[in-house]
Amino acid sequence: MYEIANYGSGVAPFYTVLAIWVGMTILVSLLKVHVDKKDFPKAKPYQYFFGRYLLFLLLSEIQAMIIVAGDLYIFGVQCKHPGAMFLTAAVTSFTFSILIYALTISFGDIGKALAVVIMVLQIAGSGGTYPIEALPRFFRSVYIFFPFPYAINGMRECIGGMYHQDLTIDLLKLLIFAAAGLFIGLVVRIPFIGLNHFIEKRMEDTKML
Repeated sequence: MYEIANYGSGVAPFYTVLAIWVGMTILVSLLKVHVDKKDFPKAKPYQYFFGRYLLFLLLSEIQAMIIVAGDLYIFGVQCKHPGAMFLTAAVTSFTFSILIYALTISFGDIGKALAVVIMVLQIAGSGGTYPIEALPRFFRSVYIFFPFPYAINGMRECIGGMYHQDLTIDLLKLLIFAAAGLFIGLVVRIPFIGLNHFIEKRMEDTKML
């Protein structure tokens, strides 16, 4: 058990992780995720996937560094291991960026909506503000299947103090969700490519979006 200086430092991991997720959700809403196939007619599906991802990764990492710097140097959040805090934010940003990007490029506007729904579930049931043991049974059953708890726990290690290899374990668990994002973007996405193009074309024809 490690002492936390104040309430702000106690909830900083949750709001930092939430800000990184929200930032990436906004990015996929503002910037185009699809590469124009007319410019690259011979590109393979994985090349279309990674074609614009590096831009989103770069922007997501920049915003994550700004968020953590604000925590430490503007708000004065307690932090025993600042370097590890930046590393945890970088891994969190990478995971969230590839997961949200994969949902968006694979399922279009439905993917963006899924990212918002997942965020809402995690706000309520990630154990970020209240102990997971105090939450309803539903959240106690499903929280392990969301990335927030591992990112939050990792940042708590950085803020309060390390306990054995918990930070490494949390980051490795977090990267499992990055692998899931790759699987969605490179495998699950393929059967939906034609359907997504059809839906997007119909939406353009209606001039609703």
